[in-house]
Amino acid sequence: MKIEKTYILTEEQKNNINNLQKICNDFENLKAEVFLSNEINFDKNIPCFFLGYEKEKLVAFLTIFLPTREEGEISAFTHPDYRRQNNFKKLFKEAGEVLKENGVPKVLFVAEPKSDTSKEVLKKIVKTELIRSEYTMSYSKEKFQKKKNKSGLKFEIISEDNKKIYSQMTEEIFKMAEGTSDNFVENAINSPDREAYIGYLAKEKIGIFNMNYTDDGVFLYGLGIRDCFKRKGYGEEFLNFALEKAFEKGEKAILDVDSDNMPAYNLYKKLGFKIEFQADYYEYYI
Repeated sequence: MKIEKTYILTEEQKNNINNLQKICNDFENLKAEVFLSNEINFDKNIPCFFLGYEKEKLVAFLTIFLPTREEGEISAFTHPDYRRQNNFKKLFKEAGEVLKENGVPKVLFVAEPKSDTSKEVLKKIVKTELIRSEYTMSYSKEKFQKKKNKSGLKFEIISEDNKKIYSQMTEEIFKMAEGTSDNFVENAINSPDREAYIGYLAKEKIGIFNMNYTDDGVFLYGLGIRDCFKRKGYGEEFLNFALEKAFEKGEKAILDVDSDNMPAYNLYKKLGFKIEFQADYYEYYI
């Protein structure tokens, strides 16, 4: 198998990858949709797409999502007719070398729970451990009813003027190392499809959230409240404002929540979000 690695994909490559994933999804009745952009990776020059070819035909694909240097999330799939030929192993070997070269010590393999093929492959990789699940939940515009902001929260969109405040809050809320949120900030400001907000109560900085406008819906992500303001009802008010903004441009709001964040999961269920998809994350140290 010939392997090509790159940090940016052509439109033809994207089409071939999407077509291959549809074949794989149909074969196992799966729902995953791979993310084909490096815009949120901490270093956009690191090869993160690995394409495997047999006689010019794309038969296997692997991608690494690298939002920070701490870990890379790997998603991969192989054409059903080309399985049991060590194609995933070959792609992962290439990807592992790239991660080592760039000081990334850990991998999270992403798999759907009902994918027997993924389970079979992961069993062959020594010392993988299921550490969490992630649920993709959605909420449709037709169900939304605008609620009054009882606490008096004010929201400010991120710009060059306040990006340092947003960066500091992101690192505080999500326990990130200093400087590691810069990539998120620049994307929120410079991407036409993204927005980010800071929530204030008077002059107190309460929390943040982000939005990504796509053809499938508006993704809400990076919603977090500072520890000193948690369990005071601000999370629900943040989410209500985020939904209001989302439905100005989209018909559906989508978000991901981890199985180890039950307070957030329960809040989303309370507000009417429904589970659409589940992904399991298996940890592996390179």
